Parts: sequence; C-alpha cells; structure tokens
Amino acid sequence: MVLFIIFVGCRSAKTIIKPQPQQVQQLEQKKPELWMQDTYPAIEKNDPITFFNEFEINVTAEIPKTVIMFKDGATYKIDSSTVVSYTIPVMTPGVLIEARREKGQLVEIIVSFDETDQNYNCSFRVMPNKTFTMNANKKITYEMKDYNVRATIKGDGSGLNHLLSNFYTQKSQVPVTGSAAGRNATGTKIISK
Repeated sequence: MVLFIIFVGCRSAKTIIKPQPQQVQQLEQKKPELWMQDTYPAIEKNDPITFFNEFEINVTAEIPKTVIMFKDGATYKIDSSTVVSYTIPVMTPGVLIEARREKGQLVEIIVSFDETDQNYNCSFRVMPNKTFTMNANKKITYEMKDYNVRATIKGDGSGLNHLLSNFYTQKSQVPVTGSAAGRNATGTKIISK
C-alpha cells in the first residue's frame, strides 16, 4: 500500500497600500488671555467656554439685625449683625450663565464660579478697550433676602479684574509628498535646412 501525502500551500496575496497623507497637529497652550468684546460676539450661555477671574474676588457683607426682648417689665433692643464673606480665589474656573447685549453689541457677561450658590455669580462689563472687567456692585442672597454689596479684589492696584479664558493655537499641516516617475520623449520631427 502506497501512501501519498499531499501538501497544499496557500499563498496569500499581498495588497500594497499607498500611504495616505497624515495631518500633523501641534497644540500650544498659553496662559489664559483676555476675553474681548469681539473675540466671539455671538456667545450664548450654552457655549462650552471656561472663564477665569484675573484676581481674587472678596465679597463681605455686614447684615444688621435688631432683636427686641422683654424682660421683667423692661424692653431691650439688641443690635447684632451677621458678617457674610465669599471668596473666589484667583483663576477660579467659571461658566457663562448670561450674555447681555445692547443694540446688538455684547456689553456684559455673567459668569458662575460655583454651580450650587448664586452668590458666586459675577458680572463682567465691557470697557472702552473691549476687555471685560468685573462690576464691583453685586447682590448677594442671605436668608432669602437680597443685599447690595461691593466686591473687592486683591489685584495689581488698578482696581480692574479682567475676564480671561484659555486660548490655544493649533497649527495644522497636511504634507503631500511624491516622487517623479520620469518621462521620455516620443515621436519624430524632421527639420529641413
């Protein structure tokens, strides 16, 4: 008895794939820069932009309270006060909750620096140089009553606290490369003299 063993080899076809141009991107982060009136005039409250305060913001309010007490036939007036303080540290991230316009121009941006407490909402108004600067006049809510207060900053002495945002510069290049295959002239031309 003769035994034949047959080996069958499979040969795979190799497909040559031409390399595709790849986009090369370089992303460069800079320190936060001034948000200007003309940076993006169509800004809306749902735009995913993070803003920052240039300097620390401090809000302190002294809320007076008078209590009348009767004791042993006498009436006592007790003047007391509650001091409420809020601090927004320098470069605290916040989101836009309102963009106010006048005659089509963006004039005020209201930024929330804390999702759970409206006392950390700050107004930034446009200045003549188109930057946005914090409005020191502010309202806070304490025990469901509104109080007008003035916010102060730990700044550079100018009294200005600008609205900043992160800006990235993205450079994009699409290289297209190739190599000449060469050409040979063909045909005949007769030149008579």
